[in-house]
Amino acid sequence: MADYFSQTVIRPDIPLTAMTALEYAALGQIFGTERVGDDVYFSARYGPSDIVILEAVEARALLERGDRVSSALADLVRKELADLDPGEPNLELDMTMIGFEAIFQDVVRRSALDYIEVETAWTCTKMRPDGFGGAACLITGDDVKSMSTGEWLAESIQALAPRAGPG
Repeated sequence: MADYFSQTVIRPDIPLTAMTALEYAALGQIFGTERVGDDVYFSARYGPSDIVILEAVEARALLERGDRVSSALADLVRKELADLDPGEPNLELDMTMIGFEAIFQDVVRRSALDYIEVETAWTCTKMRPDGFGGAACLITGDDVKSMSTGEWLAESIQALAPRAGPG
């Protein structure tokens, strides 16, 4: 059996002051973190996590700390807390609902950052044709653009095709 990985790095390092406490807590479960002074370097050795688990009490407290800040993550947490069974101690967030890109986009919108870069290397423990490649994503306050190496190759090969001349 082959193991697939999506090693990911985020650039630049994100200032702690650019994130709400809730965003930092969630991003810290989606990615590995490394403090660099007052900033945080995010990366994922095997791939970003799609699940974030917070204690319900902690989630409510984190929401209150950033109550005046509008964000896709805060909206998701409020919705999930409203749907949570009263006796359930943990809140499990399916991050495919908004994606880490939406969190970073909110960070860009509120901060002095012009953009955030995401680079991913797809690797596999066996030499499988579908197990290698990568992607790049550029997140701005207005847009999220991404392209895989496969898409780049397809576009480049298409550009090589002979063009039909006048008829």
